[in-house]
Amino acid sequence: MKLGDDEQKVAEYFFKSAGDVSNMSVLTNRRLVVIYGNAEESYPISKITAVKFIFNKSWAMIIIGAIIALIGLAMLGSNAGAGLVALLIGAALAYFGWKGKTRLLINQMGGEKFYAVRGKDKALQDFIES
Repeated sequence: MKLGDDEQKVAEYFFKSAGDVSNMSVLTNRRLVVIYGNAEESYPISKITAVKFIFNKSWAMIIIGAIIALIGLAMLGSNAGAGLVALLIGAALAYFGWKGKTRLLINQMGGEKFYAVRGKDKALQDFIES
């Protein structure tokens, strides 16, 4: 990403890990730039109508994971291997549902675009507030 004349970086956020320049957002005094993989999207600040920070847990994933884990627990006596696999899958589903997802939603005149990360990400919230 190249900055224009009289353009300064205000804040930056790395979606995966610090220093991962292939998955990041940069806020300048003129635009919001989102870089992921081989693509780069630029949103002029004057064209953005709203920016939202959304966090939610997946209750459906939690319930389905709990049901699968209970089935796995019941199967442990008759078929230990299948029961253990079902128990682990159910526990993983419940964990990821409980961890939730944080979304950055950008509204413009032409529509909306969102970017998501797992868990409640305080760094993303700080980036949006800057």
